[in-house]
Amino acid sequence: NPNCRICCNYLRSALTGFELTGLWKFHPLFFLIKLYGGHFSPILGMVEQDSEEEKDNPFIAIFDTNHKYNGAYFVTCKRLYEAVSSIDVGSKKSRAIILVEKKSA
Repeated sequence: NPNCRICCNYLRSALTGFELTGLWKFHPLFFLIKLYGGHFSPILGMVEQDSEEEKDNPFIAIFDTNHKYNGAYFVTCKRLYEAVSSIDVGSKKSRAIILVEKKSA
């Protein structure tokens, strides 16, 4: 649908792990930022898997807006669900998938 966009707020470390780069790794709050830090990214699409046992776990294409993470990458639907289901420490609520749709006139 050309009038629809999907974005997700997820726990980045659940998808990409703990990357130790630059001076951040020496900052005392680095571990907490990685453990609790959320991130918003647009979802580009979905690719279904061919195997019968993985049929219910398609790959989701995510475009990471942070240049350090090299743009688009694929994660399984279950892994993204776990990253989105993580609890945000500040709000005490789970993260979300956001659907924005332009209404037709």
